[in-house]
Amino acid sequence: MRKLSIQLLLVLLAVVSTNGASLRLPNILGDHMVLQQKSFTKIWGWAEPAQMVKIITSWNEKTYSTVTDQQGNWQVSVSTGIAGGPYTVTIQADTTMVLEDILLGEVWICSGQSNMVWQLQSAERAVEEIPLSDYPGIRLFTVERHMAPCPNEDLNGSWELCNPETSAHFSAVGYFFGKMLHQELGVPVGLVNSSWGGTPSESWTSREMLSTFGDFDQQLEELYGTSDKEIEEAVREQSRIEAMIKKQRDFDNRENIGFSEGWMNVEFDDSAWDKMVCPAEWSSLDETGMLEGVVWMRTGIAIPDRWVGKPLTLELGPVDEMDITYINGVEVGACRKTDDWNIPRVYQVPASVVTSEELQLAIRIVNTHAQGGIFGKPEQLKIFPAENLDDAPVMLGGQWEYRIAYRFPEIPMIFNSHTPSVLYNGMLYPLRNMTIKGAIWYQGESNQGRAIQYRTIFPGMIEDWRATWKQGDFPFYYVQIAPYNYKQEYTSAELREAQLLTLSKVKHTGMAVTMDIGNPDDIHPTNKRDVGRRLALWALAKDYATDVIYSGPLYREQTIEDGKIRIHFDCTDGGLLARGGPLTHFEIAGSDQVYHPAEAVIDGETVVVSAAEVASPEAVRYGWSNSAEPNLFNTGGLPASSFSTDSWKRITEGKK
Repeated sequence: MRKLSIQLLLVLLAVVSTNGASLRLPNILGDHMVLQQKSFTKIWGWAEPAQMVKIITSWNEKTYSTVTDQQGNWQVSVSTGIAGGPYTVTIQADTTMVLEDILLGEVWICSGQSNMVWQLQSAERAVEEIPLSDYPGIRLFTVERHMAPCPNEDLNGSWELCNPETSAHFSAVGYFFGKMLHQELGVPVGLVNSSWGGTPSESWTSREMLSTFGDFDQQLEELYGTSDKEIEEAVREQSRIEAMIKKQRDFDNRENIGFSEGWMNVEFDDSAWDKMVCPAEWSSLDETGMLEGVVWMRTGIAIPDRWVGKPLTLELGPVDEMDITYINGVEVGACRKTDDWNIPRVYQVPASVVTSEELQLAIRIVNTHAQGGIFGKPEQLKIFPAENLDDAPVMLGGQWEYRIAYRFPEIPMIFNSHTPSVLYNGMLYPLRNMTIKGAIWYQGESNQGRAIQYRTIFPGMIEDWRATWKQGDFPFYYVQIAPYNYKQEYTSAELREAQLLTLSKVKHTGMAVTMDIGNPDDIHPTNKRDVGRRLALWALAKDYATDVIYSGPLYREQTIEDGKIRIHFDCTDGGLLARGGPLTHFEIAGSDQVYHPAEAVIDGETVVVSAAEVASPEAVRYGWSNSAEPNLFNTGGLPASSFSTDSWKRITEGKK
């Protein structure tokens, strides 16, 4: 019965059945793709049952043959040569398909939560980087977000050449990682970004692996114990409501209220509308609260007489999530992508629209998830001449009129993106046949309240991926989470410790430390260039035999010496240094387990730590807070990881 329900659910979730279908390939195999060089890589798909399938690879002019099984599945393993291209792959069955512009090179999976999702256009120095990002030897594939209660065979997405148009919307960390490999190795690089913001590691781990931990049994039972009828009803109701929401989200559906009643027009009377302060997250306001839906906002703008008849520039800061913006009833800009919620809006107002000293600004905002609203800083909201930059801008912050056009109803779901295994099922498992070089990972923020648990589930997730791909212990390099002011102190320090411990627990792993490039006031630090480069250093050193310094100092052991503790490190690379003055963020404790600020002095490749308050020290910790930005580096310019030498009780113990 369970087997039947899974097949039924796959159909309901629009996963195309392969039984009896004509020749078809998974979406990860397509024009412009990169195949792993110097390997045996799989080509697979579906066709009529018991049908002969031939695959011809142009780089070696070889032909491979197989016969589909009773369900129409087929798969062959083809030999790839050294990096190069472009090539073609021809597949023949009841029809012929030719994949064009194929490169042989290095293929890497990029995965994690929002800091991996973070697009290049939102990263630091994006304005400089994007115009220079024309790299035809780098190919990009972004996996469409998809949750699934059981492993899927396919996913959505397509390969693109890296250029200023495509790179802007790709993972910034992935881009900088791939760019460095491409430039250093001189070979094509294929990057597959499979990420989802705000998600915990258990969402990216298989049901089988999670079942060995015992911590997720109830959630797994709730999902996999759901009856066939409940699944059918939930999916049907979900589809119905999603169709309603899609209609309301549509910027081109002029039947939607607001459009139909002309809420963007100058003459529209908004005197009966409510008022809210702007900028502000809707979720922070008593007037709106957590509002997922469609809201129109309006405000009048008084400009100097000398601006009339001149082109203007309108800046709104970021808008969560989508907007269409009008001045005097004329559309001056729009953003129709939910992933662009963090992009500051800059719109050009034509001179023909600026007809008087009084302008009317109207914005239709669509928010599908969480906070919503125009949420930047007050100084980001302004309008000013596009040509005469000497004039002071007119600031737009303050009280605006607003009206809620539509509140999205709650979608009944038997699972969400935090549900264990659903992203593994929908966004990773379908990639398992693709030969890869390795994976990079940026995640942990959503698990920081369960750091001790992360010591188990994160290594388990890595081993789970390796078991799924069946390609041995492929390299897995990850980012240690950056400083940020989480609500409960020490939780992220404990999460960073869990990530540090994973290095010794799981072979062929590496960790990029970001203690120096975070932002304690922003969980999404914008310096993604150094993050990607530090991940690439691990790959260059460990996988491509390049002589580079790949890691900052990593704690190895302590020795107690006459009221002081000497800390020994790995990855010192010839020496240690304190950046910007004496060493900071070292603490020392005795048997009472009370830590005191300590004096720390570099001695060769060690650090000697002491404090007058602690005569008989037992332990040292470094950078042990959520927001610490300490200053210990090696001579290669890479920062040390935070650490604690004690084995005392952690505040996240028992948190599940």
